[in-house]
Amino acid sequence: MKQIIFLLTVILMSCNQNAQTKNNKMQNSENTNHSKELIDNDFLKFAENSKVDSLKTKLNSSFDIYDEENYKLAHIDAEELAEFSFDSFLPHLERILTKRGFQLTAKKTNENENSFDISINGKIIKLYTQEELDNNTFLDTAPRNFFRKTNELLKTKNCEEQFYLIYGGNDLHAILLTEKQFSIIEDYYKNNEKEKPYKP
Repeated sequence: MKQIIFLLTVILMSCNQNAQTKNNKMQNSENTNHSKELIDNDFLKFAENSKVDSLKTKLNSSFDIYDEENYKLAHIDAEELAEFSFDSFLPHLERILTKRGFQLTAKKTNENENSFDISINGKIIKLYTQEELDNNTFLDTAPRNFFRKTNELLKTKNCEEQFYLIYGGNDLHAILLTEKQFSIIEDYYKNNEKEKPYKP
């Protein structure tokens, strides 16, 4: 009887290990397919030539789209943005946008505490409202409004890319993607909403 139980245990462990190996191979294959599609659709177009090979390797092995060396991604602290501390993230955005021949400026229009108006490249927008401040949704609204206006300005310059947002709060990131690149990443993360980029 002990021998039968031992034999069944060995068989079950072997089946589990085979299933895990098969699952890992499928995941690696999915990484590679999505990565190849991203690369074929100019995801690394603005990366430095000396970095392209290592970025391709990271993409293929772990679908790493978060390396700032790809000149597509910037960390944006939503709280800093909502407090009008644009200098905390504008240099990161400028680094990315300069590669595309686009200049971005942002500043608060006046020092009045009750004003939530800002200027982005000379265009005035309301970053958030008093109601959004009161109901504590301004940390979500401010980045959306900021990047929605930035995207409008990019469109006027015939830029094929738009900013999408990833995560939120202190972990907020902005990533510059074409529609095709966005759809590839969205498909890759179809079962993981938390990791999906979203439109501002």
